[in-house]
Amino acid sequence: MDKSILDIVHGNAKDWHATGVMKETTLREFDALCLPPVNEYLAVQIKRIRTRVKASQCAKRPNDPSKAA
Repeated sequence: MDKSILDIVHGNAKDWHATGVMKETTLREFDALCLPPVNEYLAVQIKRIRTRVKASQCAKRPNDPSKAA
């Protein structure tokens, strides 16, 4: 079997939502469970990655409201 139990349950949750049995907020909770883990990096690791990919600074979205003055 290639899929994990969580993958199967998540697929069922999508089907239940599509048929109206499950609320959107509950589906979002299932979606959050299926996100991959987020890696945490030290500053030196980030610098090494930026150097390797030739990025001079962190990438920002244009007109990012969180960066507004």
